[in-house]
Amino acid sequence: MEMVLFLTAILLTGLLGAVRLAMRARAEAVRLRAINNALESRVAERTRCLRQALDAAGEQAQALASANQARADFLSGMNHALRTPLHAVIGFADLLTRNADQEPLTRKQGRAVSEIRVAGSRLLGLIDRILDFSDIEAGAVALSMQRVDPLLIVRQAVEAMRAEAEALGVTLQAPAASPGYAVAADPDRLRQILLNLLSNAVRHNLRGGTVLIEVHQVGDRITMTVHDNGPGIAPERLESLFQPFCRLSPRENRPDADGQMVLGVGLAVARRLAQAMGGTLTAASTPGEGASFTLELAVALASANPIEAETEDTASGAELSDMTILYIEDNAANITLMRHVMGALGPALHIAETGTQGLDLARDLRPDIILLDIHLPDFDGFEVKARLAADPLTQDLPVVALTAGSSPTDARRGCDEGFAAWLTKPLDIALLASTLQQVAASSPPPARRRAA
Repeated sequence: MEMVLFLTAILLTGLLGAVRLAMRARAEAVRLRAINNALESRVAERTRCLRQALDAAGEQAQALASANQARADFLSGMNHALRTPLHAVIGFADLLTRNADQEPLTRKQGRAVSEIRVAGSRLLGLIDRILDFSDIEAGAVALSMQRVDPLLIVRQAVEAMRAEAEALGVTLQAPAASPGYAVAADPDRLRQILLNLLSNAVRHNLRGGTVLIEVHQVGDRITMTVHDNGPGIAPERLESLFQPFCRLSPRENRPDADGQMVLGVGLAVARRLAQAMGGTLTAASTPGEGASFTLELAVALASANPIEAETEDTASGAELSDMTILYIEDNAANITLMRHVMGALGPALHIAETGTQGLDLARDLRPDIILLDIHLPDFDGFEVKARLAADPLTQDLPVVALTAGSSPTDARRGCDEGFAAWLTKPLDIALLASTLQQVAASSPPPARRRAA
């Protein structure tokens, strides 16, 4: 009997233990289920938050893209809106200067025209620098790296600045031509940097001062330094000159300045362009003794392609007075300006104010060259070019764009579309004349075209 009771007790103890284990397992399962539910709830909440964040980020990205597009549209519209009147301002100022022998200006009138030309150039430069800065900030700066003669670019920049320097009583001293120098650079961007440095040196100099440009090679680097002997800049201000939209009081630079604040867009653009070409742009100054800006670029490796100094155009072009030019443009001031320009240069000029009129006149006249504005009232210049190319009677007529579209993207599209040249407003009369000569010289003679 005792044995039975003992076995029964053991059995009951085992059953009780099993019950306890089962109850614990059930409690643990309930706890784990609660934890799992909490985790699932947290994951769902986190997923919801992440989805909301992604949606918000997408909306922000879309808003940013819209804002960037709006900015690009605004800058494009501003560029066209400002270049069109500047085209007339600078063009007529140049005409008055070029016609001084036939229609002499008084000394006072000559100074006034010079001031108009200088002011127009400053405004044009500011427009270009703002557009360049916007492109650089957007990472859209375009470079065409080549093997370039820096002395040639320096001399070109000096000649471009000479009139403004003379108007401000500043002497420019350029280095003499010397073979052997070659840098790796985009020639247009290098010219832009040097023009900016020269412009600053001239405007911030003293009347009667001098701007000296030196070019040296040290190892595998070439330096181009622009010195002026003006009032100079305080050392603590040097780096701030390269900050976008730095404002520098003219009294710090030039006592006889016109009192306007100076926006430091150009130097900011110049430094970033130098960096994009693998170079540096630095400044040094001693107050009271002047300032120096040094551009340093890498020496270009030897190449089968000639450097720019060896490709400078020396070919004689066709006689302008023998040409027939068709100008397709709808702006009355631009048409008036072109009539005066062609009257001075000599070609016979015909005008069309719409793309449709231009196509009809091109078929009838078969001109030597068509000058074409891109923004026309009926359809744009690219469409005009395409229709000219599709017509057997006009497909071989050379077309030169004369437009406010000044961006590298516009110029590349023009090249792809088959334009013979891409000229931007405001009009450079000397460049227009040389371009017409070069295009005519490389195109079939009119007699051969008309007999085709």
